[in-house]
Amino acid sequence: MSSFSYWEQKYFSIETDFAIIGAGITGLTTAVFLKKQRPDAKIAVLEKGVLPGGASTKNAGFACFGSLSEILDDLKDASEAEVLSLIDQRIRGLAMLRELLGDKNIGYEATGGYEIFTEEGRERYRDCKNAIESVNASLRSITGTETFHPADDRIKAQGLANVDHMLYNSVEGLIDTGLMMKNLAALARSSGIEILNGVEVSGVEKSAAGMSVHTTVGEMRTGRVCVAVNGFAAKLLSSVDVKPCRAQVLITKPISGLKLHGAFHHNRGYDYFRHLHGRVLFGGGRHLDKGTEDTDLFGTTELIQHYLEDFLQRVILPGAIPEIDMRWSGIMGMGKTKNAIIKEISTDLFCAVRFGGMGVALGTAAGREAASLLLN
Repeated sequence: MSSFSYWEQKYFSIETDFAIIGAGITGLTTAVFLKKQRPDAKIAVLEKGVLPGGASTKNAGFACFGSLSEILDDLKDASEAEVLSLIDQRIRGLAMLRELLGDKNIGYEATGGYEIFTEEGRERYRDCKNAIESVNASLRSITGTETFHPADDRIKAQGLANVDHMLYNSVEGLIDTGLMMKNLAALARSSGIEILNGVEVSGVEKSAAGMSVHTTVGEMRTGRVCVAVNGFAAKLLSSVDVKPCRAQVLITKPISGLKLHGAFHHNRGYDYFRHLHGRVLFGGGRHLDKGTEDTDLFGTTELIQHYLEDFLQRVILPGAIPEIDMRWSGIMGMGKTKNAIIKEISTDLFCAVRFGGMGVALGTAAGREAASLLLN
């Protein structure tokens, strides 16, 4: 600890009761729930970036649990009970996020969600339409309503073209990702939690005095550690089944008279778009080049960006030539199954990772569960 001064060791979070690695949704909510139950605890959240670097400040802001075609896909690989349990976790997690911060502080909009089917998706639509009644019956006890509805009559009003069919999900919505993360960080700080940015963790090990956290700025000591870096977890926890997957996004400049309103899914959720402050935000295309997109490196590729721009002009904004304002990417955490990993790895070392592209929905509940594990 020679790199730290006497003052730093005495007044800053160099020695803590709990250290959370990652200042995304899961990391911050873990810290918040810890502080609620242990007000006296000294808690530090370590974040390598100036801002949370994975997906928490880079996602599309969908308050969703998945489209109907995604659910049918999941049912091919898992039992109905497992799929319904995961949907229930996502819905409860979103409710918990809204309760924790309040709808105003996350910019929540109860817009509903849509799934569109273009020409190549006609067979997929037929399967979905045939399954609406049975899936709605299975979801009724979870959502409290008839969730999915045919919505072909709304295609024109949304300004879409080259869309054969559309389904409506009555219980989905949108959030303002940046507003949510700003207020979540503010809540953590106001609770007495220290968020240390620019601190990259290279390793964690058990020592006689507790846990040693090796960082680029020196060694920190703590009682217990929770790794909450999702797609980057494999760098610290080689035994955990989580791999990074990149998602590319673009956003247009403001568009006069924009008709689009709501959260939209396409191609089993691989593509997704929404309205945002008079613009269109559009992400996806990972299915075109999964080998390249299974990476923890940020960046965009010509192949996927061209696909997004072409789809934008053919389907979302037909007849227009929209100006692209920004492009970016985020890193998700995937695995062999879609179940999150929230567990004790070894004595005093825990993790809350692998959210399968549903970190907004699962992160808050994962944080509460991780906090309970850390306290036991």
